[in-house]
Amino acid sequence: MYRIAICDDEIAICAQIEKILLDYREAAHVEMTIDIYFSAEELYRFLLDGVDYDILFLDIEFKQENGIQVGERIRDELRNETMQIVYISGKQSYAIDLFNTRPLNFLVKPLDYQKVIQVFRKGMELSNKKHQYFTYKQGKNIKKILVKDILYFESLNRQVRMKTVRDTAIFYGSLEDIYEELHAYQFFYIHKSYLVNYNHIIEFYYEKVIMSDRTALPISQSRRKAMRDVQIRIEKGE
Repeated sequence: MYRIAICDDEIAICAQIEKILLDYREAAHVEMTIDIYFSAEELYRFLLDGVDYDILFLDIEFKQENGIQVGERIRDELRNETMQIVYISGKQSYAIDLFNTRPLNFLVKPLDYQKVIQVFRKGMELSNKKHQYFTYKQGKNIKKILVKDILYFESLNRQVRMKTVRDTAIFYGSLEDIYEELHAYQFFYIHKSYLVNYNHIIEFYYEKVIMSDRTALPISQSRRKAMRDVQIRIEKGE
């Protein structure tokens, strides 16, 4: 079941996106719920109350708080890095402003049916991944954690330190084995000692990345070009 939100102060735009998604639901037999909001403030009140969505179609131009500001609050205040934000606008001049909110895509009005469906399919693919679990062993105990909640792994000789959104865990293992299991979920080496979740990187620099918990991790010289290529490919939605 996919949870979708549409937030736009134009009733016609909300109705158009809703119809496109409902038509797709019937044709592809996809289970989804759709909530509609006509203001950014209303949407954010529900998010503060704990409502979460897999995909959010969010207009940029509102009379008060704009969509970019809402996206920043979702990422920075709510610390939600897994909600896929699709911005909507009648203008094409927001590319640089949108970067810090790490959106899934940007749609320009008037909306194109095929582009909406293409973006939605990508959002479903990423949403499926965020509900996967990583299993590890501590002593005699087997534990599981959602992949989306893992920030990075650090190699400590024969042990691995795992940093999550809530705490830290140390267990026996190797980064190589973890990479084989998780590389399909956008985990990448930035250094021989660090395997990071791309979805929790909030800032890229030539020699380091800043994670969602504000930890700075080094990119080794040998990995810099590869990580730059990864960033470009993912930002293009490839």
